[in-house]
Amino acid sequence: MPSLTLPTLTSPAPVAKVAEIPAAALRGAFAIGARLRHARVFHPDGLDLAGRLHAEPEFEALFGSGERAVIARLSKGTGTPSGWPDILGLAFRVLDHDDKPWDFALATTGESLVGRLLVTLTRGWGSARYGSLVPYRFGGSNPIWIFAEPDPGQPSSASIADLAEHLRDNLATFRLYASGLGVPRQHIATLALRLAEPAEQRTDYFDPMLNAPQNVVMVPKAIGRIREIAYTGSRRGRGEGA
Repeated sequence: MPSLTLPTLTSPAPVAKVAEIPAAALRGAFAIGARLRHARVFHPDGLDLAGRLHAEPEFEALFGSGERAVIARLSKGTGTPSGWPDILGLAFRVLDHDDKPWDFALATTGESLVGRLLVTLTRGWGSARYGSLVPYRFGGSNPIWIFAEPDPGQPSSASIADLAEHLRDNLATFRLYASGLGVPRQHIATLALRLAEPAEQRTDYFDPMLNAPQNVVMVPKAIGRIREIAYTGSRRGRGEGA
């Protein structure tokens, strides 16, 4: 049976040049959206978290060994009322093997070949399945998607209030998986999160394009470029720096 092996940490292969994106128009559209709703366009409602990531031994070459410090955010993608179903998000920043920030921005998706490319509405935090939507290339590896599966004890609703209440006495844990085309998923790390303390480091912005190891890229690059422009527009609409 084929298996997913540790990505080779070499320089990424050259990527073909993509067509120029109308950046100003796209950035402006997201800036207007953020101003109208007085919040970020993506995932406006969420909780700031902190915790630890523990990599499986064969993936310590990527994340480093032992417990790695993490800051994170669990959020609702469109901000539906109360516990209504929504596109849920899990974003986190971990220090990589060189102690540099590595950001992940995951949303609820399917895991089939088609489903992993599409965001999906989810009824609750406990039933959510998060995916990277866009695959990664680790050095010269084939495209690999990252997934996160929550522990079943998380709330069955998609309410931020229910999640906050749960986190007052419990950790939110996740098993991180990697999966390529035609190969089974492989457990790469475990993530344990809690509510962040007021004095702890936190961020309102996770950028998987900017904050990643040099030999790790999201493909195709055109998708990443669109994502970067949209995030920039949303920040400017909220009066934040680029």
